[in-house]
Amino acid sequence: MTQHVVQIIGLVGVILTLTAVWLQWTLTRRISRFEDMLKDGRLTGTQMEQRIRWAQLMPVVFTLVGTCLLFAAVLQLLQQ
Repeated sequence: MTQHVVQIIGLVGVILTLTAVWLQWTLTRRISRFEDMLKDGRLTGTQMEQRIRWAQLMPVVFTLVGTCLLFAAVLQLLQQ
């Protein structure tokens, strides 16, 4: 791989990791919004549970993918 591709992979990893931080940081606000939507009748209890589960899972997924991309970029740079 060229160095530019490795840099782009590393940049995407950083962006995903920062997105995970933002998702985790705003998690309580989003859960509160889901609870308000439940009270207003715009969501059912099942829908709220699913959205909360996804909201809790996404920071983990973004962290893992971002970290793997950063790790891959570092390994590629060390091999060059």
